[in-house]
Amino acid sequence: MNDAVALGPLVLPWTFVHLCLSVAASLAVAGFIARRRQVDAGPLLWRSLIVALVFARLGFVYQYKELYVAHPLSVFNVRDGGWSPEVGIIALWMFATFRLRNTPALRLPVSVPLALGTALFIAGQIQLAMRPAAQPLPDLAFEQLDGGRIELAALRGKPVLINLWATWCGPCVREMPMLSDAQRARPEVQFVFINQGEDPALVAMWLAAQRLTLNHVAIDERRQASAAFKQAGYPTTLLFDGTGRLVAKRTGELSPPALEALLGRLR
Repeated sequence: MNDAVALGPLVLPWTFVHLCLSVAASLAVAGFIARRRQVDAGPLLWRSLIVALVFARLGFVYQYKELYVAHPLSVFNVRDGGWSPEVGIIALWMFATFRLRNTPALRLPVSVPLALGTALFIAGQIQLAMRPAAQPLPDLAFEQLDGGRIELAALRGKPVLINLWATWCGPCVREMPMLSDAQRARPEVQFVFINQGEDPALVAMWLAAQRLTLNHVAIDERRQASAAFKQAGYPTTLLFDGTGRLVAKRTGELSPPALEALLGRLR
């Protein structure tokens, strides 16, 4: 299973899809109970969800607070995928329990939908965690902008971070300076930037215009890497350990804290 689902030009992480399905199921059950008991639990369910999302984000921000201090506005960049689901679930139930202490009529109409939604979301996350082991670094080779040639399978021995990108991709453009800095700061990780479907001259001109200095910029005009990794959109970042085993994958823009969380999967 991929880590995201593509709906036309829209690419949605499976975690977000699971959340939407869980919320939809909770609201459907709440609506059914409301028709039977004439009690509307919808407002409290929505407030509980908002509390869960806020605390899930704050939990992640606190975990990587040093990086957010350097870029405080990135706290609001929720597109980076930085969430702590376990913190959100705990906050949801604490808030709901507190609000229900003096409203016994709402206890069943709220507790049952919340329990169902929580169970569905956790089940979805367990399913993602139990996916079959992904294939190792594929036996692909690409020409590099510096005139050399890079063979992915030959990179085993050190962790490898592969970024699939294109110059026309807005999120790719936004995250590239941060990845350039990370490549210099993390020499123990081999960063490989595989451009998808573009001409080498165009890529070189774009990097020069952006004043970006990157090592291991590979050109994949036929998008072989996209096919091999079954990616659903750009940018896609894949992390392999020293044995060539895929340990993490992220479709979408990365922030410095999100990248640090990704690299933390090597530990």
